[in-house]
Amino acid sequence: MNSPFSNRNLTGRAVKLSGIAILVCAAPASADVKVEVTQSTYELRGLSREAIHEDMHRVARKDGDGIIEGEVNDDLAWKFKFAVADNSCHVTSGEITLKLSVMLPTWVDEARADESVRTVWNSYFQELKAHEDGHKTIAVDAAEKINQIAHGVKAAGPCNALEESLNDAARQIVETAEKAQDQHDADAKPFALE
Repeated sequence: MNSPFSNRNLTGRAVKLSGIAILVCAAPASADVKVEVTQSTYELRGLSREAIHEDMHRVARKDGDGIIEGEVNDDLAWKFKFAVADNSCHVTSGEITLKLSVMLPTWVDEARADESVRTVWNSYFQELKAHEDGHKTIAVDAAEKINQIAHGVKAAGPCNALEESLNDAARQIVETAEKAQDQHDADAKPFALE
């Protein structure tokens, strides 16, 4: 089946760590990564793999590349708080929020189907789920990296310069993650229900 395995979006706000002297201070900032996951499904019917495959083409969402068998959408946002002490600005806390929306198919006729069809379905579903889990891992890693850039950071000068610098660094992390998501799809081994 020639279809995308997933669809996902990495979005966020941002700004850059160059041009500012940044020092690691003794008291690291308090930051928190919040991951919120929403699961959704679409139902597939059929007692043979051909029937399930046909139903997938009928009920699954489609885009320009074909049907969307599974999907991970992510929305990554961050906010840092700052304080000035000893003529330096430092990060006092940060909140990184990653919202993941995961969609996978469910097969409602599984209990009624032949064991050989269940075996094919289970193999297909495990491969699809593993692929989508890879997208989730890339997004969570990006959120963790954004969390790490603020720990123990302080810089001489105004806080708006440090904020801009950290936001630029976070934007770079998001861009790198978007490329990793695309590469994850490009590197995926083909698998299909049919």
